[in-house]
Amino acid sequence: MPSRHPPAPTRRNALEGMGVAPLEERAYRLLLRHEGLPAGELARRLDLTPRRVADVLRALGDKGMVSHTPDRPPRYFAAPPDVAVEALIATSQREEEQRQRRARAAIAALGTAGAGAVARDGRLVEILSPSATAQLFIHMHRTVRSELLSLTRRPMLVSNIAEPDYLLFDALSRGVRCRALIDSDLLSMPGWSEHMRDNAARGEECRIAASLPFKLVVADRRMAIIPLDLERPDGPVLLVRPSSLLDALCEIFEMLWRAATPFTVAPDGGAGERDALLSLLTSGLNDKAIQLELGISHRTLARRISALMKELGAATRCQLGFIAAQRTGARG
Repeated sequence: MPSRHPPAPTRRNALEGMGVAPLEERAYRLLLRHEGLPAGELARRLDLTPRRVADVLRALGDKGMVSHTPDRPPRYFAAPPDVAVEALIATSQREEEQRQRRARAAIAALGTAGAGAVARDGRLVEILSPSATAQLFIHMHRTVRSELLSLTRRPMLVSNIAEPDYLLFDALSRGVRCRALIDSDLLSMPGWSEHMRDNAARGEECRIAASLPFKLVVADRRMAIIPLDLERPDGPVLLVRPSSLLDALCEIFEMLWRAATPFTVAPDGGAGERDALLSLLTSGLNDKAIQLELGISHRTLARRISALMKELGAATRCQLGFIAAQRTGARG
């Protein structure tokens, strides 16, 4: 006997054409509606074998769409639709207009499914997987409009100082104000002096702090990422959206910025060389790090410090440091 109801129309996958298989999208939508499912429960609801659901979860994790807790067994969480889609955009090789058009359509299609989760916690913070973090880092640099802030210290998880920072250069070329606070410990790493000089020459504002408590990147004061465990390169990373927490992080940055030492790209000889030495003397660096930064020997550094003490009327290194702090503080 024929059915009295016509067959339901086939729903087009919202993420079709962006590299997400239909089964992967089904699993993602299910995790949007039911947060924290273990793999076994997900397999049961999707009628999949444990091996097949493991493959699906691995694929979603590689795309930055799903993260999991360190529990055993782990519980899985879907990234918010906007973050998930933007992560897909960052890895897509298609033309920019097509990617943006598909992104807007996908966010609209997924918005209804994710509305319940958003209403429960506001999505002010999220825990990101390493792959999602790398993709979001790229996205933040490509979409920032006015200001990019960063606290940079060991370990270096995303950036590669052996290569020019093209993401930063592109942001600077669009008129974005980029301010970077660098932990003085990094200046002992090979290549860091050249890296900082290259960035500063392109327009980045850079200051050196004696010590930084954590790592941070903030884009337009609307989004921030913070590694939560600096001892684990593959550890969790916190995504912070507009909130009092984000406001507090920006204020911490400003406090550290005011207390830090401006980084000076000094010309050879003259006042620029003296100012660079003054800045480095107040940054908390030891003599070896200052030598590396200026590219001079221990004897040359001692001679320049002696000349500077004589010029400024300082009888001791302590007095010289005090005078240097006053001068660099007046300039900053």
